[in-house]
Amino acid sequence: MTPTRLWQGRSAPRPSGADTAPPTLVTAHRGSSAEAPENTLSAIRLAMAQGADWIEIDVQEAGDGTLILLHDRDLRRVAGDPRRAWELDRASLARLEVGTWFSPDFAGEPIPTLSEVLEVTGGRVGLNIELKRHGRERRLVETAVSLVQAASLGTRGLLTCTDLDTLYRIQMLAPGLPIGWIRDADPGDPRGLGLDALSLHRSLARPRLIHACREAGVETHIWTVNARAEMVRLAALGVTSIITDVPTRLRAVLAGGVTPPPA
Repeated sequence: MTPTRLWQGRSAPRPSGADTAPPTLVTAHRGSSAEAPENTLSAIRLAMAQGADWIEIDVQEAGDGTLILLHDRDLRRVAGDPRRAWELDRASLARLEVGTWFSPDFAGEPIPTLSEVLEVTGGRVGLNIELKRHGRERRLVETAVSLVQAASLGTRGLLTCTDLDTLYRIQMLAPGLPIGWIRDADPGDPRGLGLDALSLHRSLARPRLIHACREAGVETHIWTVNARAEMVRLAALGVTSIITDVPTRLRAVLAGGVTPPPA
């Protein structure tokens, strides 16, 4: 498989013959989640307004097959409800709200569907869509692929997962869709994975691995980084994207003129 290049958004692709890696991109973690409730349309709209290049979201399958945005295994933290996504259909989920836990200013914030997010973003920002498996899904992969293809995101859509089999299933269904493996441990030689991207915990972002990924044409998306010093370090390494709760802080750091390494 020849990886599909993911460099999109505010930063231009590296010109032919350039001697440095392309500038690092800004990915808003679950939207602008330091200022709005995570995985909501409010957080997504804010991230877009703040100039994020990409937005990372978490997607699960509800009981009726609807794909919704939710990170945790249940709704206790964000909605005060102990049930899990697979126990509820879209109508039941619509009666919950996921804003008050964050701030009274967001009371009544609904749980969005992936379809709604695709409509709101409209291809104007890249979407890093993490597929979260809970063991009760029936058509998570098929539905996600169908929705992303219908939205015509091209290289502005990246489907990621911690499970390699899920990623290879996506590859079989839609060979042109970019896919990325989420890892908090050594992924091994990036040349042998057949992936477009690695989504790596920041502790794994070391020069040797980042260089190997760049040589293999594998993008590197690093999570979750909120400290300025770490942002500077990663940008200097030439990672593809830094995933952060505070996209405005990262944008300011990058605007300070961090020099990427030789390509």
